[in-house]
Amino acid sequence: MRIAICDDEEVSRKQLHRRVSAYFLDKNMDCSVSEFSSGEDFVPFNSRFDLVFMDCRLEDGNGIDFIAKIREHNAKLFVIFFTNYAEYAIDSIKLDTFRYLLKPVSDEDFSEALDTFVNLYQHTRKIIVPTKDRMYYLDADEVIYIEADKKYTIIRTTTGQFRSSKPISQFVLEINNSHFFQTHRSYILNMKYISSIDKKTVILTNGEKVLCSSQKYDEFLKGYMSYLKYEL
Repeated sequence: MRIAICDDEEVSRKQLHRRVSAYFLDKNMDCSVSEFSSGEDFVPFNSRFDLVFMDCRLEDGNGIDFIAKIREHNAKLFVIFFTNYAEYAIDSIKLDTFRYLLKPVSDEDFSEALDTFVNLYQHTRKIIVPTKDRMYYLDADEVIYIEADKKYTIIRTTTGQFRSSKPISQFVLEINNSHFFQTHRSYILNMKYISSIDKKTVILTNGEKVLCSSQKYDEFLKGYMSYLKYEL
């Protein structure tokens, strides 16, 4: 999972970075942590993260305002306000934030917040695929792409494929994972499995090709470059 820390005080960022890293190391879980010193720097890349620790007062503005801006197009980002200021707590509730932690944060409260986040995160990484015979709960990391095929939807995974009557439009609404991008009305792909890109097709690591519409190409390319920046 990918976590961002947005705080204009370097000492505070580094301390929190170490604390987050220690938590996931203790849990034996993979995690990447990126630091941002301003809200303006973080906002363009918000969709590439699963969780952000946001300070309320930054040199370039108010953390509440930055999250409000993000919420206009990203309802999936988990937000933990990690701050010295209590007066923004009510405003944070209106933005559907996950936690509001006042410094100094005890180890118990810190662990509880991350324990709950991890449980919710792992749940949202499952893709529900109903088929004729049964219901499958697929790990999102194993899904290579999803394709609309007439009245059905094909879900191609690393171990095989599934055929479902659930429309691709419903998968678009339900997938809570920034690795995925809808490149075409008929395709949702996992950027983890991209091998190469041109303006019409995307070649995947398994050798298959999926379509990329010209209308979505620029947005897709920007999103993929951002994905690579924080994934590699």
